[in-house]
Amino acid sequence: MKKTFLLIAWVFLAILAIAVTVGPFLVDAYSQNMETILVGPSFSHWMGTDSLGRDLFARVLVGGRVSLFIGLVSAVLTFFWGFFYGACAGWFEGRIDRLMMRFCDILMAIPSFILVSVLILLFQALWSSLDPFVSTLVGLCLGISATHWMALARLTRGLVIEIKRRPFIEAATALGGSRSHIIRQHILPHILNPLLILVALQIPTSVLYESFMSFIGLGIHPPEASWGILVREGWKTLSSFPHLLLFPSLVLFLTVWSFHTLLDRHRFQGNR
Repeated sequence: MKKTFLLIAWVFLAILAIAVTVGPFLVDAYSQNMETILVGPSFSHWMGTDSLGRDLFARVLVGGRVSLFIGLVSAVLTFFWGFFYGACAGWFEGRIDRLMMRFCDILMAIPSFILVSVLILLFQALWSSLDPFVSTLVGLCLGISATHWMALARLTRGLVIEIKRRPFIEAATALGGSRSHIIRQHILPHILNPLLILVALQIPTSVLYESFMSFIGLGIHPPEASWGILVREGWKTLSSFPHLLLFPSLVLFLTVWSFHTLLDRHRFQGNR
């Protein structure tokens, strides 16, 4: 049964990756057709149409490209911020380490929703001269990553402290290796696997955060599409046209489930 779930997760993510990469160039997610408003699923419109006659399947693909882009970029930024901060704290230890970790604790004590909301609004204000979609996209990526790097920083700090006390690190230090060289060439390869798993888990978390922020009106705004926007639009007509909520929610659920299924498998193998 576990192998079946793993296969389903792999196949779904592979198809999704191809679809959101190629699909938006092959389908039109913005053309309105007043003759096909709120049509249910059919052969011509696999997921039906929305209140403006736009093909929902096309909008799910375009929205998936936006949501997954935010998830990937946020995860990469989380890795760089968390690793750099945690590696510095773990290497220096002592007073510097304690001060850095107390700052980290303060940030972790702030509800992430509040912190993300404030940062998104701040970034949107700073880049108001840019295209609204671009400024919102940048704000979401920076805001989400800026509130999730602390857990990775704490993990990195603990792993660096553990590895730093091993004999081969002492030998590299005695041979005159610089701190940056030792961290990059000797410490990072030994701690990369658990860090990458934690970073990969950040992708579905960021996708969910983007969906939630767009759902409450602080993220992507129409006419642009993201899974959060589509869920928000579908929620308004749930009782009359449930397909508008069903299909975007289903794709979002399967994406998050697939990531967690695959990553739980890797975490289990890594602990054996």
